[in-house]
Amino acid sequence: MQDERKPDLGGDDYETLEKRVDEMLEETAEKPAKKPKPNKKVDEISPEATSAPPVNSKKISVIQHEDDAADEKVLKINESGGEKTVEEAAAEAAEKSKIKDDDSKSLDVEETTHQDDSTDSEIDIYDSEEDEEEYVNELENDNQELDKSDSEEPEHEESQEQENDQQPEGEVDSDDAESDASTDDGAEEQDDSLTDKAVDDIVAQESDKLLVAEDAELAAAFTEKKSLKQKIKNAFSGWWNNKKARYGTLAGLIVIVIATFIVPVSRYFVLNSVGIRAALTMTVLDESTTQPLKNVSVSVGTISGKTDKEGKVRLKGLRLGKAKVVVSKRAFAEFSKDITLGWGSNPQGSLNMKPTGTQYTFNVVDFLSDKAIKGVEASSGESSAISDEKGKILLTIDKNNDQDELEVLLKLEGFRDETLKINADTKDAQAVKMVTARKHVFISKRSGKFDIYKVDIDGKNEQLLLAGSGKERDDMVLVPHPTENSLALVSTRDGKYNKDGYLLSGLFIIDLEDGVPTKLTESERVQIVEWVKGRLIYVEITSGASAANPRRHKLMSYDYKNDQTKELAASNYFNDVLVAAGKLYYAPSSAYQSGTSTFFYQIESDGTNRQTILDKEVWNAFRTNYETLTLSVQEKWYEFKLGQSKPFSLSGAPATTINRLYVDSEDGKNSLWVEERDGKGVLLNYDTANKKDSELQKISGLKNPVRWLTNRIVIYRISTPNETADYVMNLDGGAAVKVRDVTNTAGIDSWYYY
Repeated sequence: MQDERKPDLGGDDYETLEKRVDEMLEETAEKPAKKPKPNKKVDEISPEATSAPPVNSKKISVIQHEDDAADEKVLKINESGGEKTVEEAAAEAAEKSKIKDDDSKSLDVEETTHQDDSTDSEIDIYDSEEDEEEYVNELENDNQELDKSDSEEPEHEESQEQENDQQPEGEVDSDDAESDASTDDGAEEQDDSLTDKAVDDIVAQESDKLLVAEDAELAAAFTEKKSLKQKIKNAFSGWWNNKKARYGTLAGLIVIVIATFIVPVSRYFVLNSVGIRAALTMTVLDESTTQPLKNVSVSVGTISGKTDKEGKVRLKGLRLGKAKVVVSKRAFAEFSKDITLGWGSNPQGSLNMKPTGTQYTFNVVDFLSDKAIKGVEASSGESSAISDEKGKILLTIDKNNDQDELEVLLKLEGFRDETLKINADTKDAQAVKMVTARKHVFISKRSGKFDIYKVDIDGKNEQLLLAGSGKERDDMVLVPHPTENSLALVSTRDGKYNKDGYLLSGLFIIDLEDGVPTKLTESERVQIVEWVKGRLIYVEITSGASAANPRRHKLMSYDYKNDQTKELAASNYFNDVLVAAGKLYYAPSSAYQSGTSTFFYQIESDGTNRQTILDKEVWNAFRTNYETLTLSVQEKWYEFKLGQSKPFSLSGAPATTINRLYVDSEDGKNSLWVEERDGKGVLLNYDTANKKDSELQKISGLKNPVRWLTNRIVIYRISTPNETADYVMNLDGGAAVKVRDVTNTAGIDSWYYY
């Protein structure tokens, strides 16, 4: 039997199937066949069937059943009055046939009457409306009846005669039945086999033809698509080769584009349609002061925003074209205007708003210098205003008539917030002095212990930061961080001793917010060199190390932000260590060194970029002025200019070997130093740009330590038999102000390990 293929038969293919069955049956017409049993479901028999007895009659019935799972078709082949089911071929034929009945009605089609001189066949195709189960039972009953008739010939003949009696007029007569009965069993079996083979061959051949037809249809469609593509290509080629058509089309498109973007309405419509959006920028000012207004509401359509401290606002995501901008703020007259938004930022410039509420005046100056401060913000509720160059603020408030008192807050970064309560009906200007937010830190023994305090420079808000333990020596060192709210403290507050009974010093970092100390190290002695670029440079003596230890002294760097400590150098001791213009210089001693270079070095505070300045052991380094270091090498002298790579040799001793201790401001523009003149201490400031000194204070008892509170505010100490106190002053002018009486402690001092 040929390889099975799934049939794909449409409705018109049943006629073809009928013809092919007829042709196959004609080939076996010479063989006698048994007369088929009449089918109970025959609706119509052609008249030709009564004129000649069929030698071989076949009946093919296709019944369609529908259940919950899927459509199923059953193919029945009736031969010689019997029935035989070809399940697989029939199922595939039914699936490909695509016969659908939307009304769930059965279609019974019976086609018969294919006969010639020797063969008579009939094909019935029908659909049953009966339930599938009932139909299957009927098939089983018919098969049982057929088997019974084959095994019991007399009973079969009797049953055949009864059925013939029941046939309507025009059916096959009894003579035909007797003729069919005379066909032997062998011929019947052979005829059945040939019939089955014929049906299978027909289904396979028709499926092949259908697939060929489908391939041809796809090829035709592809050819048609290629043909359409070729037509389009030919049309475009023809248009392109035609100069008049080509240039005319391009010119038309250019005209359309130009016209679209020349006409504003169409231009904005096109740009808005493709998602292009515009922005708007504006600055809002107080008409009465010309100062910027904060928190002014600016809206365009559904998009709005508020001005910042500088009175500026930027709106984004605006549709292009005509729009209305509305500007409003409480206690000011609302403003609106029609604008046209184009592509871009659409700057609207400055807008002056007219105040309508009650105005209050404030004059703001610096606490120390009495100079006006620009940019101070005064606010009360939703109202706010900014001070001008003269420190004047006009605050406009939509006052409630029932209010007797107003609370006004004044703020500026770097200064302490000031809160004022004023009479709601006052017309007088309010004078306000702004104080730096940086706290001054000092040690006082007023309680009998060395306590650490913090206080504002006007003497307000004093707080105990860290109480003394009672174990501190009086050689305490206190060095605040130049910018952060922290300080470095060297103290014996833990009361620990080494094995020889020597009290150990600890190096602590203290947070000025909570006063919690963090110990970095503990040794027999610690000297702080300076804060450099956010790092604390110090030297410690290794606890318990022998005096002959070549690594007894260590030069260390502590990174405050990352809380990391790094060793920069080690020696039995250092002849000198100092910081100049942000660079660290050190001279290790050759004592107890073996095979180690003891030169004069320059290094960054993080330990990088170490350079040898002089390849000799330097005994002392004096900073004779801001730009110069004088180096002592036994009986020889060298001078080193900051920024150069090598020193040069002097012919003799320098005119002076007085060492100046410079303390740089954080911005590097100024540097403080102290000297004694006529029995008085003199505080000087060196301007690094102009390279000139200016005298700030000259008073008895003025001494180190000195420090920068800000880049313009200086703290210095006076120590006399009458007082030991810290004073503050501003480089911009004004009188010095005493902050607090303090206990005399060290700060950044000259190197003392000689």
